[in-house]
Amino acid sequence: MYHFTRHAPGRRSTAARAALTTGIVTVLALAVTGCGGSSGGDVDPDAADGWSQEFAGTELNVLAEATLNSEILAELAPEFTAKTGIDVNIETAPFAQLVQSVTLDFSTAQGDYDVVSIPYDYLGAYAGSGYVEEITPLIEANAERVGDEFDETDIVEGLWDTAATWDGKSYGMPSNSAVTMMLYRADLFENADEKAAFAAEYGYELAPAQTWEQYSDIAEFFTRDAGETAAGEVLSEPMYGVTMAGKRHEAAVFEWMNYAGGFGGGVVDADGELVVDSDESVESLEYMKSLGAFAPPGFTSATWDEVTANLQQGIAAQAISWGDTAGAMEDESQSAVVGKIGYGDVPVATEGDEHHALHGAWTYTISTQAVDKDAAFLFTAWALSAPVQKKIGEMGGVPATRSAFEDPELVSALPSWPQQLASLENALARPRNAEWPQMLDQLALQVSTALVGDSTPQKALDDAQSEIEGVLGDKLPLKAF
Repeated sequence: MYHFTRHAPGRRSTAARAALTTGIVTVLALAVTGCGGSSGGDVDPDAADGWSQEFAGTELNVLAEATLNSEILAELAPEFTAKTGIDVNIETAPFAQLVQSVTLDFSTAQGDYDVVSIPYDYLGAYAGSGYVEEITPLIEANAERVGDEFDETDIVEGLWDTAATWDGKSYGMPSNSAVTMMLYRADLFENADEKAAFAAEYGYELAPAQTWEQYSDIAEFFTRDAGETAAGEVLSEPMYGVTMAGKRHEAAVFEWMNYAGGFGGGVVDADGELVVDSDESVESLEYMKSLGAFAPPGFTSATWDEVTANLQQGIAAQAISWGDTAGAMEDESQSAVVGKIGYGDVPVATEGDEHHALHGAWTYTISTQAVDKDAAFLFTAWALSAPVQKKIGEMGGVPATRSAFEDPELVSALPSWPQQLASLENALARPRNAEWPQMLDQLALQVSTALVGDSTPQKALDDAQSEIEGVLGDKLPLKAF
């Protein structure tokens, strides 16, 4: 039994950080108060279950995005404390605030956070600056300190490359497996009257879109005014054929990158050359803009939050969105479309092309200022252990391990599960170089400018290409991205 607490000099208390950092929330204080769970000072060797109690009394500060995954992890954290005696404060923040807080903490070497779940496209910025620990030595050093339920080879293979590997080394472990897919109203698509009407108008069978042309046809077909009918029901409010994110925000850039991937464009090609202004990229932005005719008014002010809400309210027929919103679709307390949503691949330009989704994974990283790097590693290993990953799936989150995605009980209960795994296996990654944040700002500005009509897609992407070339300078072509 251990009775000591490890603190790094100069670390602020949780309360002090909360007061200093707007938008950050401590999710579950019970994990460290001992109320309803054990606290680090007292450990029961019989509860270890194969996990080392060598670091009992250590207190870890964890920062993660404000998502259901983070809430679930905070709820389960007392189980980690009981096994190891390590106390955990889990704090959450929205995407933008998290990036701001992490960058400040890392760049000033304050050491407020021991473990941070970061968006993977910031891996190059943080690893390249020496802010986060290489993970492979920690895996090897702690091989005898983790329980049998942790197996790093169980993590979905593609996630390792996207979310953890930078310039040939691994700097973290995937913390969730968010990935894009197509969500559509299966109940409408399967309705006999709708199928007959669609075939009469477009000359082919109504089915989940395989191509962008079909996606557009379906968007047009299901865009209807209040008072018209859908599947025999009179609409009390308009229905839209598609919902999409068009705000000057990373959400609109990521939405465009799904179309760009399907058209053969994007940001950087396989040789590290910029292709923002390529014919394929421009065509994809023109296509995205054309879909606005079938989207709810105000889509140019929408992010993924509005996309999720529109689908949940049943006012949109389809969307390209994130797999981690599937749980919200099937939640009876907040969704009008429970059991009505189907899940499919992101469409392609030409039938027969390879489908590509977009990775949205996050990564557990361990700060080089961590109070105890081995204790921090144990927490990330526990979070990726088989029982925790299965519970994350059961409670509506998205795991990062293949065994969770292939678990028979989860597969039978979660209709999106097979598609999420399929999308993970064909997903493309966003650039992860250190300049990506500046590149993202330019893309958000120019995609938005085109969508609101202040510029043509050609000029907008020409301008983005020029500005990004200025950001990257002589680093082109990119060698690591």
